[in-house]
Amino acid sequence: MKIRVEIIAAFLISQLLPIAAEAAQTKQEGQDTLSPTAFIPLPLGEIKPAGWLQNQLRIQADGLSGHLDEFWPDVAQSGWIGGSAEGWERGPYWLDGMVPLAYLLDDPVLKAKVRRWMDYILTHQQPDGWLGPVQSKDRQAYDPWPIFILLKAMMQYAQVENDPRVIPAMSKCCQKLNTLLDSKPLFDWSAPRWGELLVSAYWLYDRRPDPGLLELADKTHTQGLDWQAHFAEFEYKEKCSPDIITYYTHGVNNAMALKAYPLWWRQSHNPADQKAVYDFIQILDEYHGQTTGIFSCDEHYAGKNPSQGTELCTVVEYMFSMETLLSVLGDPAFGDRLERITFNNLPTAFRPDMWAHQFDQQANQVVCRNAKPVLYTINSSDSNTYGLEPCYGCCTANMHQGWPKFTSHLWMKPRENGLAAVAYAPSRVKT
Repeated sequence: MKIRVEIIAAFLISQLLPIAAEAAQTKQEGQDTLSPTAFIPLPLGEIKPAGWLQNQLRIQADGLSGHLDEFWPDVAQSGWIGGSAEGWERGPYWLDGMVPLAYLLDDPVLKAKVRRWMDYILTHQQPDGWLGPVQSKDRQAYDPWPIFILLKAMMQYAQVENDPRVIPAMSKCCQKLNTLLDSKPLFDWSAPRWGELLVSAYWLYDRRPDPGLLELADKTHTQGLDWQAHFAEFEYKEKCSPDIITYYTHGVNNAMALKAYPLWWRQSHNPADQKAVYDFIQILDEYHGQTTGIFSCDEHYAGKNPSQGTELCTVVEYMFSMETLLSVLGDPAFGDRLERITFNNLPTAFRPDMWAHQFDQQANQVVCRNAKPVLYTINSSDSNTYGLEPCYGCCTANMHQGWPKFTSHLWMKPRENGLAAVAYAPSRVKT
């Protein structure tokens, strides 16, 4: 079955990519248009989990994901809903995974939680378009990074709720970002993660063509880190020492960057951007690759020793990059990589009931303990233990998107009629 479907998918791609390439050659520089993607993801909710996958999502909902907002201060008392706790990335991270989880399961309790968050955020939009807190504790004012995450959550929410406020709110926020970047260019985590904004900006543009969205995308690309230059002259061929780490060596940044240039290709129409990800993956595999399909990063490049770790955030972000790349480029190799990472890396990062997780997993891990001397590049000695918040809390906030987004990207629509099975797990489709 798998070979047969891959042959069909490969044939569709062989027909679609030359058409896209020929169309790109006819584009004039500066023209307000985007190259078409190979596949179109189905709207959230048209793919439903079945069998063991449905059971896995139910376990997740009954575990930390479905209850984190009830007791963990950074979500339960988030600044995003008027609380006094963290108002930076953790609330949007949780929401980005909770939206697909709630609606894939059609769970009324989880959907009510999502609606509560979205309603608060939408009703508290600033007059200038900014969404969420203007300034978080210990963070600069008007930090774009958490907005990038929030827009991805809102993009999914708009597909399942007939709420007329969502898309206008997203558009107005993008207008604010477009103006803001003229006086305050990308900084800190928004600079290496500029490709995350393209996901929602292009989704909006495909529905409401607005030249301002392409202008915003161009600014983020120009102001963001140059990942192509980083991999063209790749210097980090061994485990990083703490004194040489940068935003470029950070594992999560690399997992996100995999989709940045193929997305940007839609606007640049430059074949080099379309092909960049293949070089990125090859280099990561060669110098830091693990047998499970991921690369080591605890939490920076850590070499090929299987005793080194990989951060859970990197796993779920690598998965989402593969899902995005399947849509943009249509190469079945991304589906193979997605399956390999999903079935090997994602389950091992959690207890079976998903009430605890690791910060770092290791390909040859034989014990879970607070171990010294510390093996990791910069992470703490408790990184491979299972708990609520081992090492750092970012994975506690961000781990929720893994299974739900995998489920919502199992099938896609080619530009012509039909369906393409781009990854394999029990599911039902109604479209």
